[in-house]
Amino acid sequence: MKKEIIGPLSLLLIGVLFGLSGVIAKYLSAWLNPYQVVEYRFLIAFISAFLVLLITRQKISFNKIEPKTLLLFAITFPISVIFFTLSIFNTSVSLAVFSFYLATLVSSFIIGRIYFGEKITKNKKIALFFVLLAVVAFTNPFQNFNVQLGFVFGIISGIFQSIASSFQKIVGKSTNRIGLLILQTLTGIVVAMVVLAIIGENFFPLLPMSALLVVVFFGIIFLSISYLFLVGFKYTNLNVGSILVSTELFFGPFFAFLFLSENLTLIELLGGLFIASAVVFSSLNERQ
Repeated sequence: MKKEIIGPLSLLLIGVLFGLSGVIAKYLSAWLNPYQVVEYRFLIAFISAFLVLLITRQKISFNKIEPKTLLLFAITFPISVIFFTLSIFNTSVSLAVFSFYLATLVSSFIIGRIYFGEKITKNKKIALFFVLLAVVAFTNPFQNFNVQLGFVFGIISGIFQSIASSFQKIVGKSTNRIGLLILQTLTGIVVAMVVLAIIGENFFPLLPMSALLVVVFFGIIFLSISYLFLVGFKYTNLNVGSILVSTELFFGPFFAFLFLSENLTLIELLGGLFIASAVVFSSLNERQ
């Protein structure tokens, strides 16, 4: 298959798998609490990544990375996953996805400007305007102002995801990806276990076979997404790739409707369209 096809298809598949992930987390809520879902997800991904490491006989090396930077990289992504799972448990899959992208866009602009010297271009300003419209749509301030708890969790998740992506940008050039993946998944397991210990819940509750198979599939999806990111952005422009990955904005609500019978209200659909427009404008190239 040609490189011109491999890259875009890989990133488009990420959007599909991301969209499916929210539905799976919602499905597992019948047996597990949010932290147990996260723990199982990271555990399966960790085992899979470790097996890959053994088979390929790669060496893990974190040379030339400050311990503080490595720690923050390892812990911010699991925190983002926990809050996104909490969002899924407390609102619809669609609103969780929309709030996540809303926060990711805004926080990535701020972090990019402050820490990486990235300019807030005209297209990014247009994107922020669409984000503002989306906030108005989701909170409906002119009639029965309402901010759902799940929406807030989605916002927090998006902020931590932007922070995690920033550390990925810093450490990604210094070590192999399998090592970073193992570190992140192991940290995710530890963070989830700490929370479960604090709230006094079981670490690994017994599951029926059907749910256990879904959990295994969930973990494999997580590992697949990480691999597809590596392949996709190797052959695809970053701006185009970002748009392809953001197709989760479509696939998330689509799978939620298909498997969970979740319907979008007119105002939620409008807000989703605003977020999709913001993603497109933020990813467009612009002459300086």
